Amino acid sequence: MIWFGKPLNEVLFTPPSGVNPVGDEGTRMEHALRWVAARDPHLEGEALVDALAATGWVDRPTAARLLPCYRHFDADRYFGEALRSLSFRGPTAAGEFRQRIGRVMEDMTGAAALGSLGPEECVRFGHGERQGVVLAYPQVQFTLGGDAAKAVAAAVDEMPDALVIVARNFQENTAAQLASMLQGTEVPGTLVTVNLLLGMRATTLRYQPGGERVMGLLGSGRTLRSRDIAVLGNRN
Repeated sequence: MIWFGKPLNEVLFTPPSGVNPVGDEGTRMEHALRWVAARDPHLEGEALVDALAATGWVDRPTAARLLPCYRHFDADRYFGEALRSLSFRGPTAAGEFRQRIGRVMEDMTGAAALGSLGPEECVRFGHGERQGVVLAYPQVQFTLGGDAAKAVAAAVDEMPDALVIVARNFQENTAAQLASMLQGTEVPGTLVTVNLLLGMRATTLRYQPGGERVMGLLGSGRTLRSRDIAVLGNRN
């Protein structure tokens, strides 16, 4: 498999366009915090102040002065809520959804980049010598077909250690479709819903199971369930 793609730090943080900074400074600060948290929940310190100022809702001195007042703001929680909301929005939100899935993969495995797989854009991730690909779709009841099926075929040619498909949820036959397309290959195809992926991220950040265990689960080649995610919290 060839590793290539655009690093996430070249994509995030992207300031909003056409901002009209109305309201009192507290309201504007909350807008800025939510915008940044939905995209870069890991930011802190001077980097966070810079990102808040870049939104256009507050200037840098205001952001620096007000930030201590929001010490209880839970950026990770807001990131998850925003990603769940985005997962309902369909193809028009695909680019932004993919970027945020990229952030999740980077948090869990240590390396992620935006790239392409056949006709589809994707997220490439890896840990050590193991590499994988994510096809991410902000859709309900997702099923394979069209360009998504062509991207799966392209993955067979690349032979990644993990092919992961993420959607809000899946039709009942999607797992069978994927298994049929990958039959006779050595590519493990894994399905995971947005909610479970966020749970996996939270478990990984809290318990630090290590990139190898995370990669192993992502490359398990099945539909992930809650019990699979819980295993990451076990101490070996």
